[in-house]
Amino acid sequence: MPGRFRFSLPPRRHLTDPWFRIGQLDVTSTVLVTLICAVTIFVYIIDSSLLEPFVLFPDRLWGGQIWRLVTWPFVSLPDRQFLWTIVRIALFWYFGRELEAQVGRKKFAILLALITVGTGLVAAAFDIPLAGLRYLELATFVLFILEHPRARFFFGIPGWVIGAVFVGAELLDLVGDRAWRYVGVLLVSLVLAALGGRALGLAAEQTWLPNLAVASSGRGSRPARPVRSRTKRAGKGGSKQGKAGKGQPTVVSGPWAPPVRGTASDQAEVDFLLDKISATGFDSLTADEKRRLKEASDRLRRKQD
Repeated sequence: MPGRFRFSLPPRRHLTDPWFRIGQLDVTSTVLVTLICAVTIFVYIIDSSLLEPFVLFPDRLWGGQIWRLVTWPFVSLPDRQFLWTIVRIALFWYFGRELEAQVGRKKFAILLALITVGTGLVAAAFDIPLAGLRYLELATFVLFILEHPRARFFFGIPGWVIGAVFVGAELLDLVGDRAWRYVGVLLVSLVLAALGGRALGLAAEQTWLPNLAVASSGRGSRPARPVRSRTKRAGKGGSKQGKAGKGQPTVVSGPWAPPVRGTASDQAEVDFLLDKISATGFDSLTADEKRRLKEASDRLRRKQD
C-alpha cells in the first residue's frame, strides 16, 4: 500500500490550497486546529497533567509564560462533558472550513490568532483561566451566520435565528450564574470575530458593522495599480493589435468585467479574480465572484489530484 502515509507539500498554492498534506488529507488552518484539539483529547485520557503547560492561567501568563496566550484553545479537557467537547470540535471544523474557503488559509489563520490572543488577554485581565475551543467555536459560528444570515438549517430555520438562539442561550446561562466577567470575555470574542471577519471581506451584507480595512486604507493610501490584460500577452508575437491605442486595450480599468462564462477556462477564471484581488483587495470581490473563485479553485484542485 505505497503512499498511504505519504506526507507532501502541494506544488502550487492558491487561495484555497492547504498548508500541507498528510496522505490524502488537506491540512488547512481549520483542519490543523481540529487535529490538535482531537489529539489533546487522547493526551488528556493518558495523562491530563501533560496539558497543564498549555492552559491559560493568568498568573503564569503574567509571569512570563506568553505561549499560553496562544495555546489555550487547543487544550481539550473533556472531563464529564466529553460528548459536548466532540460536538464543539466538529462544529468548529464545519463552519471554519466554509469561512476559510472564502478568505484563504493565511487570512483565516490571522483571524483565528486575533480572536485567540484578544480573548486571552481580556480573560487574563479578568483573572479567568481559559482552556478549550468554546469561545473560538462560538465566534466562528457567529461569523458564519453573519456571512450567511439567510442560510437554512434544520426545519428550514434561517441562520440568523439559530445564531440568535445559540448566543442568547450562552448569555442567559452566564447571566443566570452572575458570571459577568465571563459575559465580557464572550462578547469580546464575538466582537473580534465580527470586526476581523468584516475586515477580511466576510459579512459584506452587514453594513452596520464597521469595515476597519477600508477605514485604515482610506487615508493616505496609494491607488491600486492597473492590472495588465491577459489579451496583451496572448497577442504578443507580431500582432500590431496588441499595442496600446490599437485594437484591444492593454490595461483593465474602470468597472471589472468578468470573463464570459462558458468560454473561459477555470484557470482563466481563477487568474482573473486573483488579479483583481491583487489590485484592489479581496473585499472588492462581489458575493458572486467569491463563489465563482471557490468553485473554479475546487475544480482545478480536483483535476490536479
